[in-house]
Amino acid sequence: MLQYIIGHQQKSVHASRYMGSRCHLDDSAPEDKEFADSRLYIQLLENQQAYIPCPYCHQVPLIID
Repeated sequence: MLQYIIGHQQKSVHASRYMGSRCHLDDSAPEDKEFADSRLYIQLLENQQAYIPCPYCHQVPLIID
């Protein structure tokens, strides 16, 4: 199962399960996107190349009625 979509232009990492229009990844060119399953690869991008997790799809909002 595909877990991550990497936006190289904005240096952002998206969780494919929760990704939506607020992530604005659709604004990027196809060649600026990469699909990955490896958490280790994502950690390397975050730690060594300053990629950041997208706040819209990595933090699932808690909804309380």
